Amino acid sequence: MLLFGLLLAATPPTLEVPMRCAIGQNCLIQKLFDLDPGPARRDYRCGTLTTNGHDGVDIRLRNRAAMARGIQVVAAAAGTVLRTRDGEPDRDVRSFGVADDRQAGNGVVIDHGGGWQTQYSHLRRGSIRVKPGQHVRVGDPIGLVGMSGNTEYPHMHFTVRHGGKPIDPFGGLPGAACTKPGHGMWSTAAAAVLAYRPTAIIATGFASTRPDADRAREGGYDARSAPRGLPIVMWADALGVRAGDRQRVTILGPGGAVAHRGDTSVESGGLVWFGFSGTRPPVGGWPAGRYTGRYEIVREGGVVATGESGIEVE
Repeated sequence: MLLFGLLLAATPPTLEVPMRCAIGQNCLIQKLFDLDPGPARRDYRCGTLTTNGHDGVDIRLRNRAAMARGIQVVAAAAGTVLRTRDGEPDRDVRSFGVADDRQAGNGVVIDHGGGWQTQYSHLRRGSIRVKPGQHVRVGDPIGLVGMSGNTEYPHMHFTVRHGGKPIDPFGGLPGAACTKPGHGMWSTAAAAVLAYRPTAIIATGFASTRPDADRAREGGYDARSAPRGLPIVMWADALGVRAGDRQRVTILGPGGAVAHRGDTSVESGGLVWFGFSGTRPPVGGWPAGRYTGRYEIVREGGVVATGESGIEVE
């Protein structure tokens, strides 16, 4: 039974994961609900995996290539479609901006009765599959993950409301105390899938020059092979990295030979953080073969997040 500090007139719906993706593999939680009512930020576990005033849960894809392939957004609970919007373009808000009344981009609002609603925002243009008045069952497809509205990366912003007020599906109303691991409004299975991960690797890859974060996020370093005579640099896009963490990179060449080891301190982390480490080629160039890289975030002597990538030198 959920207690949010007020008497609710109806039993809240039990929620399932609102996206058909493998959490921790091809998608992950980027941001949680901000429970701090003031200017600070606090997620339901007293962490900082949120931004000030964030009123939902962002489930993101690792890159735009995954968005292009099409990842389904589904109804988290049965209900009736209340309203939809489609036609907004998928693009980075930093380059193009967005009107105040189009911040949520393309989306769907579903009514679950008793004052409960869920909203699914930033969906891909042209992907909305439902209409107002249509009944949907839990798990029914309603659209695809996109980058419409106020977005910098492909994701779906999931909002729960009761009586028009946003509610954290993990931890209740703004101002609520931090909670221990539990179900919240989620089913047992969904809660396990969406377990709290304060630090994670979003994506990793290789470059032959000093990598640029924006280019990496747009898929600009997706080459499958590397030149023998240029540097090999492993990069990582991460979230929840903290000042004082260490980034540790190990690159192994053909036969398991160590091509590079890097171990440096993180001076300033953040909700989103981009790091890299690499080295120049030896005299005569890299030996041909498969190179694999392992990127680790180390905190207080323990590894808290890892990512791996590989590339061929021909």
